[in-house]
Amino acid sequence: MAGVAMQKDNVTSLPHDLVVEVCVRIASTSATPRKDIKCLKELCKVFQEASRAKKVGKFMNVRRELELSLNWFDKQEYFDLLRACANCGNFNAYFILGLEEVFNLKEKTLGLDHLHKAQVGEHPVTSYMLGMILFQEPETRSLAVEMLNKLAAMDGSRVSTAAAPGDGALIRACRREAAEVMRYMTWEKPGRVDSVCPNQRCGRVFRTSDWDLWSYDENRTFCSDICRWRHELDLLARS
Repeated sequence: MAGVAMQKDNVTSLPHDLVVEVCVRIASTSATPRKDIKCLKELCKVFQEASRAKKVGKFMNVRRELELSLNWFDKQEYFDLLRACANCGNFNAYFILGLEEVFNLKEKTLGLDHLHKAQVGEHPVTSYMLGMILFQEPETRSLAVEMLNKLAAMDGSRVSTAAAPGDGALIRACRREAAEVMRYMTWEKPGRVDSVCPNQRCGRVFRTSDWDLWSYDENRTFCSDICRWRHELDLLARS
């Protein structure tokens, strides 16, 4: 007991900002962030106070808690955690809340608002999902194309009518991450836009010997941005 008391005395002597940084480190890197933060709170009042800092909520690894299936075991607790972290400016919390509201709760306006807030944090997968969601509606399709073209340009991809996209690594990474989060949360995915381009050369494959054309979609060329992103939406739906 004397050793515990001594450790607590050592903690109380630390600057508040340093104790907050300890909590941030645990919340952002721990394999079980929520559980470990709870343990810190129980340790002493110093950690209780520090764990309430907005910076801790901002960097809480809410994706890790999703991977641990907290949303299935205790959905109320998980979404309370998400809302608390979103209030601290946690962009991943905004992202997951947005998807929940769009796809599970059918509250599209509120969901898009949360996704837009996540996008402010330069969250590429959020821009990707916003683009995919907005592309489904004719009224917002041009905005979606503009958004997705900017995202593709971030990694040097060229999305034009004259040539196929470039490497496209960022778009593929966003698709994989978006599909993974969707699998943890819901069976639903953005619906496809069912229309066929009359240009028979649109979407043709070039410069590849691979048969897995869905994995190597960057080796396709399209006659327009609309066709390019319609194909990408189809890839996401199949992921």
